[in-house]
Amino acid sequence: MQRVYEDVISADNFAFIDKIWADWSPGYDASEDLPKVKECIREPAHFQAALGYYGGHFDPSRFAPRNGRAEQAAAWGKDITLPTLYLHGTQDGCHGMTREQVSRVPDHCGPGSQSELIDGVGHFLMVQRPTDINKRIIEFLGA
Repeated sequence: MQRVYEDVISADNFAFIDKIWADWSPGYDASEDLPKVKECIREPAHFQAALGYYGGHFDPSRFAPRNGRAEQAAAWGKDITLPTLYLHGTQDGCHGMTREQVSRVPDHCGPGSQSELIDGVGHFLMVQRPTDINKRIIEFLGA
């Protein structure tokens, strides 16, 4: 199975990556970023590391009736205890969330947590608006 998705993702000069960026951050011109992303993941070890992150989320064995349900039940539903800053783009095509959903995030995080829905950016908000996003992070860390 892993070989199948590796082949799909790497086919046609990683065209899958172009599609994901277009879907997840619509309207963002990633023509400067995508060649750098692809250059990084051409190295097999880097490609495996990048896929491993997603594989950990979607490993079928973790969702199997006997193997993973108890583990998932123990992990899901617990609040984060540390102060957290959650930033989410209004155009995020990967994880669409409403303003109300974003506003409820601090209810499940430690004291001093904040959340903000950032207008006009998608999933890759830190790439789309690095100055604004970094400023927001620094302000949060300084509070």
